[in-house]
Amino acid sequence: MEPNQPHWIDAVRANLQKHKREWPAIARDSGVPYHTVVKVASGRVTDPRVSTVQALHDYFARRTSEHPMPGDATSAN
Repeated sequence: MEPNQPHWIDAVRANLQKHKREWPAIARDSGVPYHTVVKVASGRVTDPRVSTVQALHDYFARRTSEHPMPGDATSAN
């Protein structure tokens, strides 16, 4: 089953809220401008570009697979 965009947006927003203090690094490492990260996280952008959501989703997927954080869902595996 292929995930749909709203599911990805919800997951990305949840990760951004969880790692709020790291937004500058997330922006830098994902290639998404900082102000866009803030707007997506806050919900001010209700329909972000697919490429933006994909970049942020991929960032968190890489981060989780390379360095699981305490409290991340996959760190218990």
